[in-house]
Parts: sequence; structure tokens; C-alpha cells
Amino acid sequence: MLIIKVLLLIIAIPVVYILGVILLAQFTQYKPLEKEAAVFLHGSMASNPTNDLPDTLTIYTWNIGYAGLGKESDFFYDGGRMVRPDIRTVEKNYHGIIQEILTWRKEADFILLQEVDWKARRSHDMLQAESIARAHVDRGFPTAIFGKNYDVKFVPMPLNKPMGWVTSGVMSLSKFVPTEADRISYPANFPWPKGLFFLNRCFTVERYPFAGKEVLIINTHNSAFDGGTLKKEEMEYLKAFLLEESAKGNYIIAGGDWNQIPPGFPGSPLASYEETPVPVPYPETGWQWVADLQHRSNRKVDTPYVPGSTYTTILDFFLLSPNIEVIEIEGKDLRFEFSDHQPVRIKVRLMLEE
Repeated sequence: MLIIKVLLLIIAIPVVYILGVILLAQFTQYKPLEKEAAVFLHGSMASNPTNDLPDTLTIYTWNIGYAGLGKESDFFYDGGRMVRPDIRTVEKNYHGIIQEILTWRKEADFILLQEVDWKARRSHDMLQAESIARAHVDRGFPTAIFGKNYDVKFVPMPLNKPMGWVTSGVMSLSKFVPTEADRISYPANFPWPKGLFFLNRCFTVERYPFAGKEVLIINTHNSAFDGGTLKKEEMEYLKAFLLEESAKGNYIIAGGDWNQIPPGFPGSPLASYEETPVPVPYPETGWQWVADLQHRSNRKVDTPYVPGSTYTTILDFFLLSPNIEVIEIEGKDLRFEFSDHQPVRIKVRLMLEE
């Protein structure tokens, strides 16, 4: 009888744990609206919106990997073992990220960041979004907005060392003040209960006046590890949004971590590394996918980074509406020192109607 009780107890403990974790996630589930105002970390639409943007703009995009995925790191979900880096590693990476971004301040008009933690166990509760905003407010960037895409009270994976709590999202810095800034939800997610512990993907949209129209600056971070199914739904949703705005004559610059490869890039020889190509043409003829095909922007995080050995690819680039001219595109090679992604810079010209 005692042996039976012990066996039942051994079985009951993990069952109760799993049920408890699912119930916690279910009752605390983050349920954003399809469209809601983005969080202003600094500035506001009420603080004298910019009258008109200049016709030439420089934009950076960078997935900073919550300062936890620098060159020394691997990651359990990508075939590695690490769940959470130690605090010294996070602090080293975060300091390097801040210093790198500060070097852009003279030329950058917009900076689009992804995987910026608000507060998370994986980054040792470092208030990254707030401190990045503070670091740039006196350096020419009066606007900082945040779009939350990850809010889970307890991520139980992996079972032997759970990731824990995560609040994270996309963040944009601007030298200008928008007339409107929104967080827009992508419609797809993983099925229940897996979806309870994954991101609620979104993109943010900032609107600025220009020549009687609007310039839309979009910061996106699309799904990963989905086999391409969620990305397909996300791209269809985004397509409808882009075409509606383009029909108004607006100018659209979308950048970020697409978790897809751009046109002209051959993709991966590794069956284990998912690389879905972006749809072409998208959303229709005349739109431009713009990437630096000479500089890889992402690395596989199954092992620490080894130059010449670690597999690298391109996931970070821009999409431009037909009324925008590309002046320059450049990926920055930081040798993946601070993140598993590299920054990409684009310079564009807004073309006036003749």
C-alpha cells in the first residue's frame, strides 16, 4: 500500500505542476486589442507633433536579443543548452548595445529595435526599454514608443530550468513627434496550450505628416519556429494594411526582424534551420524589399559564435512603398558581439508627386 501511495504521489506532483502552470497562464493571459495606442516611454503625441518630415530619412533596425544572445551564448530553443545567461553577460551585452546605438545618433532619424525586455527573468529584471529611452532622450530622440508582444507570468520551458516571467516587445526611437502611434496585433498564434507561453506578435505604426500625406514607420517582429504557417497569416494581414494605406498615397517604411529571408538570398542548406522566403511580389508590383545581401544579419544560436563555422543568414531588412527611393542600404558587422542579430541601416528619399 505504501508503495502504491508513493507511486501515486510521484505521478501526481508533475501533473499538478503542469495543470497549475497552464491555469496560471490561462487566467493571466495577455489579450491585447487588435489595435491600441502604443506605450510612450518618452514624449507624447500632444507634445507638438512634427509639422513635416524631411524628404531624406535614415532608419536603423536591430533585434538586440534582450542583451542575452551575444557571441558567447547558445539558446535551448535553437538547439543549444542555455536558457538564461548570467548577469555579467547581460550587462556586458547591454552596455555594448547602448554604446553602439549612441554612435548612430547624428545620422539616424528612426531606430527600430526588437526583443527589448521590459522586465524579464532572462535579462535579470533589467528595465531595458526604459533605460534605452532615458539614454537617448537628451541625445536628439524626443520620442520613444513600445509595443508589447510578450507578456507571460511564467514560461515553464524547459522543464528542468524554466525561463520564468517575461515582458518584452518592440521599441522605436524617433527624432520627430508622431501624430499617432499604435500597436497592431497580428492575428495568428500557436494552438492552445502552447500559445499561452509564446509571443503575441505585433507591429507598431508611427504616423508623420509629409506633403499632404502621411509617412508610416512600421516596426515588425514576425513569428519564429512556426514552420512558416504563422508567418503566412501575419504577412497576409500586413498586406491588407499596407495596401489600404498605400491607396491613400501614404509613404510606408517597414523594417524589423521578419524571421524570413529576402529576395535574392539563397537560404539555408541546413534542414534544421527554418528560413521562409518573403512573398514576391509583395504586397504588389512596385514595392521594394531592400536588404544588404553582402552582410549576414542573424546567426544560428545552437552554439557560441565561431566565425566561419556558425551558420549565418539574413532576417533583418526593409520593405518600402513604391513612392520611396533607396539611396543606401548597409548591414553593420559587429561579429555578433552583443546579439544574435546585426544592425541594418537604410537611407531613403520620399518622392514627391509630379
